[in-house]
Amino acid sequence: MLALAVARPAWAGDPPSVSASYITDVIGNASGGVERGVDWIGRLDLTVASGDRLFGIDGAHAQFDMMLLHGGGFSAVRTGDGQVLDNIDAPHAVRPFEAWISVPLTPRLRAKAGLVDLNSEFDPQNVGTLFLNSSFGIGPDLSQAGLDGPSIFPVTAPGMVLAYEPAGWSARLGVFDALAGDPEHLHRVFPDSFGRHGALVIGQASALIGPVVQAYAGAWAFTDPLPRIDAPGEARSAGGYVEIEARLLDDGPTRALKAWVRAGKATERANPIGTYVGGGFTWGGDRRMAGIAVARAILGDPAWRAGQPAVPAPYRAETAWEITARERMGRGLFLQPDMQYIVHPGWAPSVGNALVLALRLQWNWLGGH
Repeated sequence: MLALAVARPAWAGDPPSVSASYITDVIGNASGGVERGVDWIGRLDLTVASGDRLFGIDGAHAQFDMMLLHGGGFSAVRTGDGQVLDNIDAPHAVRPFEAWISVPLTPRLRAKAGLVDLNSEFDPQNVGTLFLNSSFGIGPDLSQAGLDGPSIFPVTAPGMVLAYEPAGWSARLGVFDALAGDPEHLHRVFPDSFGRHGALVIGQASALIGPVVQAYAGAWAFTDPLPRIDAPGEARSAGGYVEIEARLLDDGPTRALKAWVRAGKATERANPIGTYVGGGFTWGGDRRMAGIAVARAILGDPAWRAGQPAVPAPYRAETAWEITARERMGRGLFLQPDMQYIVHPGWAPSVGNALVLALRLQWNWLGGH
């Protein structure tokens, strides 16, 4: 009773909410790639979120997300593609995904700190969330930077974000531990020490251009140098991206045509993917939506030269085409057939173009307060 009495003021009238989601993919490599076959992949999230008056502060709230992953490894075993064609494909793990507190500092300025998914604040591809390929969630020029990727799925890192969000535009600055988790101990929540490889600093600005266009521009850099790809020594890892989203047609809640394009560039001496360009179209609404998209990841010159001793030499670009459609079957239940065609998977001439078929089932549940 004493603990409850102490805890109640923290929620200040708004008790926490509990939600759950489960995404599962039955996915198969029909031709090409490394090996034909069918796999079952899944991601379960259990989330607890506070109300909007944490500790009695208007607009302050916290969130904790516990995640279970199973069946990962499809890209590595079946297709060999470098961009990872399924956005829940990851090694088996049970671990926290996010655990953060967000507090308003002024009416337009907020701060978030804790285990933060960088992609929830930076490099958003809101139109691309329909698709399964990982490149349509965050560009591979950023997602594959660093020693083991930044603070994104499936392993996040401690970080802090400042966001200034007046009407019509926004600016954000984030600082994250440069190495997310412990690559050799996937179930370990925190590394042995923080900041052992420096920090990742990222900034982004966005603006609404007219009533239908949203533009984003971001830049990022690691404070500590990383090993060079093609020679002994170290090099700086940094990059930037731009994105435009547009609502091309709006004929009610079920008939909207949207489009987006994103381009990114990373320093090539420290990052294998030097250039990325992707985007696509979606049509529909919350109940039914379909789309087509393309993602093209181009090796930088150092990464391409490093593979040159192989005969034949690696391709310069891997291109992923995706066609998908999602149908809401009931409250919180979605069914989504998907097809992808990967040209030059893993940039490897020895691996044939891959045709991948998938069926995604997604279930979302939101508990009461």
